[in-house]
Amino acid sequence: MKSYPETIKMTPHQRQQADFKQVMPLLVEAKLQKAWLYHKKFGCWYTPEEFEKEYSTRFLNNWDIEQLLENIVVRDPRAGNTAFQKAIRQKTEQYQMELAELTKKGESFLNKVIDYYKERSNGI
Repeated sequence: MKSYPETIKMTPHQRQQADFKQVMPLLVEAKLQKAWLYHKKFGCWYTPEEFEKEYSTRFLNNWDIEQLLENIVVRDPRAGNTAFQKAIRQKTEQYQMELAELTKKGESFLNKVIDYYKERSNGI
């Protein structure tokens, strides 16, 4: 009769710790670089401590781990501030262009209305 080695049974806490160990290199790298972790998909910033608190107690299935490894990057948080300022400038420029276009359309319409009634009053 063939015998099989016994599987090691882990408690839920041990299982969570084992899952989290797969993303630990990200946390270690962030601490070494004195950087933060950025989730590209959701646009969230985590300090190393926040990241550890957020994910070390969660049950992470293979898909969760794959998504974290794919989307979490180690970055200098100053880059986030730069990106934020750039986004504000881009939105402001976009808003100003849309406002100018709307103003132009509004003025054009107003002139059309004025011209229409001016012609009608002269023709009656």
